[in-house]
Amino acid sequence: MKRIWIIVLAAVLAVLVTGTYFTWPGHAPVGQPVLAELDSQALSTLQAEFNRSSGSLRVILLLSPT
Repeated sequence: MKRIWIIVLAAVLAVLVTGTYFTWPGHAPVGQPVLAELDSQALSTLQAEFNRSSGSLRVILLLSPT
């Protein structure tokens, strides 16, 4: 019975550590701008920056988890 409790405790601890790891806020490397989440307010900012640099190469990459 004690062995089952140890296994359950280890499983719960593994789930907690994994959840904490994936929800911990990340950071961008030095010199790289921080990634931005697009919402309705940020979309107009993105459009303005995109249009401002019309003389250079511009790439927009949209990724979806589905």
